[in-house]
Amino acid sequence: MTGIWLTDAHNGLRALSREAATRIVLRENGFAHATEILGEIHYLKLRYTERPTSIIYTNYSKAKGQSSWNAFKILMDIFLGRLSR
Repeated sequence: MTGIWLTDAHNGLRALSREAATRIVLRENGFAHATEILGEIHYLKLRYTERPTSIIYTNYSKAKGQSSWNAFKILMDIFLGRLSR
């Protein structure tokens, strides 16, 4: 959806240049902001790179999980955001 291919779009630290930080406008909250950042990077033709990270899940986080409903809400937020552009 964003035009940027990453191994995990919702994991990791985002480090932005001053230019990127001043040009990227976020409208989403919650998990949708991670996808929105990628869409803005693509739309504004900003440079990006991906670095490997390690994730250590606790038993609590594994049991909690994520529902498919969250993914649907993120997609709807991004789609509606594109319509308002």
